[in-house]
Amino acid sequence: MQSVVIEKEFSKGETPSKIKLIALLAVAVTAVSLAAILAVLASAPGTVTAFWRLLFSLSFIFVLKPDLKLPERKSIFFPAVAGLALGIHFASWIESLFYASVAVSTTIVCTHALFSGFFSSIFGERPRKSQVAGTVIALTGVYFLSGADPSSSPYGVSLALIGAVAGGVYFTAGRFVGERMQFNTYIFLTYSFATITALFIALIKGYDLFNYPAETWVYFLLLALIPMSVGHTLLNYILRYMRALSVTTGVLGEAVGASILAYLILGQLLPGEVYIYMLVVLFGIGIVLRE
Repeated sequence: MQSVVIEKEFSKGETPSKIKLIALLAVAVTAVSLAAILAVLASAPGTVTAFWRLLFSLSFIFVLKPDLKLPERKSIFFPAVAGLALGIHFASWIESLFYASVAVSTTIVCTHALFSGFFSSIFGERPRKSQVAGTVIALTGVYFLSGADPSSSPYGVSLALIGAVAGGVYFTAGRFVGERMQFNTYIFLTYSFATITALFIALIKGYDLFNYPAETWVYFLLLALIPMSVGHTLLNYILRYMRALSVTTGVLGEAVGASILAYLILGQLLPGEVYIYMLVVLFGIGIVLRE
């Protein structure tokens, strides 16, 4: 429903105020912060969870906006790239949650802000010296964070990092699609390509897509409804009015929110140095956001 409302506003050519954009960003970050917890509670392979999360989200959009108009073939480049990256992002990151703690995995994957800044610079959004410094600080924090939690394996850290790079591509594509395509059409195509990507990966790995308990399907639906249909849809909308680096850096709040929820719901309490290194990462990316 949210995507339909913001599509109407966008189609009128109205530019939201800064206050409204920040408020929407806060809502989006709150929504995506639930993703890690719901994915862990689903207890299904990460790629399978990613597939059903995307497919259900796609179904919601189709039901709420059945009159979608497909663009010309040459216009699908950005949603194709974004969808491929999003599918890889979800598949690798959700899988990492079973090899690393929520706090470590989510903090590392949130460095997609740094990668989106790098990729955006290719399209003309040049980073300043202070932003480069912030990137170095954040990556240093990630380096130490990756070894601070004994419960997080190098494999899990690597999967989260792959998710971060793919996330950077996804958000950058969303930023530069601009007015080339209607918002709901872009979202529908992006989620479609992402669903196909996740399905392809799941089939290659030989995962079972169907035989899961009812509770798991509930979490699949919740992932599609809250973090995806609300969180990611809002983020893509905001990207039409704000720099990719600013939006993705704002998403760093997900690392904090997910870590708090992991303690409250999953009982994941980590060594003190883990949280110190998390703050280093957030501080570095905060420098980037300040610009």
